[in-house]
Amino acid sequence: MNPGGAPAGGESITAHQPSPQDAAWAKADIPLSPQDSFIFLSDVERLFRLNPHLEISDWRQDPAMPRSWQLGALNETNGCRYEVKMRMEDVGDNRGITLVYDRGLKASTEFGIEPTGSGSSLTITEHYHPVKDQEDERLKEVDRSLVPWLAAIRAHISGLARYGWMPGYRWWAGHFMLGMQPRQRRIVRMIIWVSLFEFIVFLFVAAIFWLERQRG
Repeated sequence: MNPGGAPAGGESITAHQPSPQDAAWAKADIPLSPQDSFIFLSDVERLFRLNPHLEISDWRQDPAMPRSWQLGALNETNGCRYEVKMRMEDVGDNRGITLVYDRGLKASTEFGIEPTGSGSSLTITEHYHPVKDQEDERLKEVDRSLVPWLAAIRAHISGLARYGWMPGYRWWAGHFMLGMQPRQRRIVRMIIWVSLFEFIVFLFVAAIFWLERQRG
């Protein structure tokens, strides 16, 4: 399966497309200890909302099964709309989690944690039900957002590690931004960058004006 996409900002993310084509994985280092990484992964809703190409329309937890959820979403990378139930299973010794789906071409998504010298290595592996016929209509369900998803997760974690001390940043990054659909988040970021550029231009013009006044 083709994981698709490319990491933002030139981040170093390893992606793999095996043969036979029934799985895809991507791997990247993150600035969290293995224990903190497992705690982060335990918030499954946050993981899915961090996907920059997944428009979530329905997210519900099964009251009878605390580790199960109902997901309704549109994947921008393949145009497919999903209505699936998933359940979470721990990988032994807090080394990650596995999400198993009740329907669709994708059978499960595994988040694996490995310790590194400066933190952890996070691997996302998506397993698909084997398809022998390459003309099978189900192949359009292949998720091409794997690499951008991992890049977004790592950027979110890195942002918390770098700017989490700033008042309001954790609420902004973890609640306000993730409460919007990906398209809306992109618009907000564009507005912020345009506003920042305009402010820099304003300071530049003001500095020139001030220097001219000083010379006069």
